[in-house]
Amino acid sequence: MNWKIFYNDNRLKVAFTLFLIWLLAAWHFKTLAAFGYPLIAVGLVTFFDVLITWFRDKKIYWPFASLVTGLLIGLIIDPGQPIWIVALACLLASLSKQFIGVGIRQHIFNPAAFGIMTTSLAFGIPVAWWGVAWGKLPVLILVLLMIRILWGMKRIWLPAGFLVVYFTYLSVITKSFSWGLFLDGTTLLFALVMLPEPITSPTNGKLKYLFGPAVAVLAIFLSQAKFLTDGLLPALLIANLAGFLIIRGKINLVII
Repeated sequence: MNWKIFYNDNRLKVAFTLFLIWLLAAWHFKTLAAFGYPLIAVGLVTFFDVLITWFRDKKIYWPFASLVTGLLIGLIIDPGQPIWIVALACLLASLSKQFIGVGIRQHIFNPAAFGIMTTSLAFGIPVAWWGVAWGKLPVLILVLLMIRILWGMKRIWLPAGFLVVYFTYLSVITKSFSWGLFLDGTTLLFALVMLPEPITSPTNGKLKYLFGPAVAVLAIFLSQAKFLTDGLLPALLIANLAGFLIIRGKINLVII
């Protein structure tokens, strides 16, 4: 077995970062849900991905990206919700990845964002971001590890553009500059992990520089909508679709 393949896989590096954040959150909250929900979400997303791929393509593969998707769902959905909510978000995330796209592993929407947001809208469930919202230690780990990963992937421009616009807006609204704004776990988890997801965000051309600021503007606008409990995830999903349409030069959504 070539262990260098595992070591160099950026999906596993991101998953390891989220794994450390989960361990800290489980230790901090010391509840069964805080410990178990991320693990359950990882297991369910992996199961759904493997099962759907088998029925569709008659192939078995280990989906490393499922680790990231599952951990994100488990760390963002409120652990006070019933387990079937987590299961539904996992199923929707997997379905979006497997069937809404232009080919195998060429999906349009960020899977975790799709699963969480559709579940939130359907049942009026608030988006909690609980895994990183409780303190500065998970934020420190998130920033240190993800900046290195994104730098190696040459994708640092996406979160950088988003954060500049978003934090500038917050500073103007609060009429003061505070380093606390830059240490918000919710915003940083979104910007450093979900926003630059390689398949659903642009990698080339001018669009990769415009994508982050555009998502920030959308998030600011959508945060004013009373029917939404979160402005970040729907902004990302809209930008995913818009980026796909711009890059592909078509207006029809392909269902495979």
